[in-house]
Amino acid sequence: MSAKLHTPSDTTALAPPDLEMMRESAGIALGPVSAPEAVPPAGEELDTLTAALRGHIELLAPEVEQAAGRLPENSPTRACALACVGEARGKLRAPELGFVMRTGGVMYTRRLARVLAALCDHYDIVSTGVEETPEQAAFDQLVEHCLKCKTCRVVDDQGAHAGLPCDEEKRLHNEYRTARASAAVARRNHRGYRAETPA
Repeated sequence: MSAKLHTPSDTTALAPPDLEMMRESAGIALGPVSAPEAVPPAGEELDTLTAALRGHIELLAPEVEQAAGRLPENSPTRACALACVGEARGKLRAPELGFVMRTGGVMYTRRLARVLAALCDHYDIVSTGVEETPEQAAFDQLVEHCLKCKTCRVVDDQGAHAGLPCDEEKRLHNEYRTARASAAVARRNHRGYRAETPA
C-alpha cells in the first residue's frame, strides 16, 4: 500500500534541518533501545544536553508546522504533526510552569528527547508531502468497514458488541497490524536502532 502524496506548490531553498544530529542528541538522553534504564549525563552535561534539545525543538517545531500546513486540512499526517508541535511547545513551557522542579531534570530532559524524536519522524513524513501513511490508510479502512458492516455492528442483549466473526474485518485488521508493525520498524531503523523483524 503506497503513501498518498501531496505535491506542495511552493519550494524553499533553505537547507533542511539536521535530523541526524537531532536524533543523536535525543538518543543520548533516551539511551539505546536495548538499555532503556541507561541514565543520561548529570550535572553540567545534563544542563548542556537539555539546552541542546530545547534548541533543536525550537528550530524543528516551526519547520514541521509549516510543512504540515501545506497539506490538505483533512490530511491525517497534518493533524498528527500539528498535535506533536503543540505537545513540543508545551514541553518548552514546562520550566516556566515549575515542571522541572517537581519532577527532576533527567525526566524533563527525556521528555524533551521523546518529543524531539517524534518531531523528526513527523518532519520526515510531512516535508515530503505524504497526506496519509499506509498505517493511517489501513486503520481508516478498518474503521470504515466496522462502521458499515452489519455483522460487525451486531450487539448482544446487554448492548455490548457481540463479536461475531467477520472475515473482512479480520483481513483488514491483519493489514492494519502489518502496516503498524512495518511503520514501527521503519521508525526504529531511521533512528539508528537495530530493529527486530515483526512476527
